[in-house]
Amino acid sequence: MNIAKYPFAILSAALFTVMFMTPISSISNLIWLTSADMPVGFITWIEVILFDFQRLGIALYGVVIIGFGIAFSVAGLISRYSSYSGKYLFAVAGAVAIGMALFLMVELLFLTYLLGGDRSIIGKILHCVAGFLGGYFFYSLVSVERSYTFIIRFLGVLYAYLILGSLLEWIFTPVNAAANFGFVLNDLSSAAQNALLRDFTSFFLAIFLFAIIGVVTLNPAWFFSASIIFIGAAIFNLVAIYIHGTEYNQIFITEFILGGWPAILGLIIILKKDKTKK
Repeated sequence: MNIAKYPFAILSAALFTVMFMTPISSISNLIWLTSADMPVGFITWIEVILFDFQRLGIALYGVVIIGFGIAFSVAGLISRYSSYSGKYLFAVAGAVAIGMALFLMVELLFLTYLLGGDRSIIGKILHCVAGFLGGYFFYSLVSVERSYTFIIRFLGVLYAYLILGSLLEWIFTPVNAAANFGFVLNDLSSAAQNALLRDFTSFFLAIFLFAIIGVVTLNPAWFFSASIIFIGAAIFNLVAIYIHGTEYNQIFITEFILGGWPAILGLIIILKKDKTKK
């Protein structure tokens, strides 16, 4: 566990940092739109911030992981072979990593600013502050012994983060969400639209909440609840294809993966508890 905690600490610190960086970019874009007399209402603010947190966050997450991996490795070497050590060394390394990532993203993409917050000095500073906090968080994770629950919680949060994207689509852009499943929402009757929206939104909301509650309580029943929903969807997908003759699709593969993920987390918790009792 001592070795495993370092890569998972980087993944956790990167996700923690992205949670701060994406709202900075979203709010910067919204302020710019407002200054340009574009009609931006309260619902638009919420929609943009939440969607950027999920969609932009996934791509940004990969960039931050690479940056933190390099920065924290260098900081670790400096800490080991010099008198410089402690949480502030890693915090500064996190800030430098984000600053370099922002610079390289612009330079390598033909001077294109992918992040709205990167267009201003204040935005750049706030992004670097997010990196500083991420480095501080990384140090807090690796400075003490960690049990298997650390990895369980990270994987559970990551799972909920991925599910959040589908939930947000069904809440804010149901036409696009329905199209992903082969529905033309506007061609359906009003009753059918109602059924589709309420069932799918409830489906993803329940799974998201089960995952979050599982992370907080570490009760395997919550992870199994999320697993049952997705595995059930996968099984009945195959029933519809091979028994009822519906069109073949490969969504069941993703459903089995998303059903197996929380099931494995739940099983690990049970096995670890049984081993502790012995």
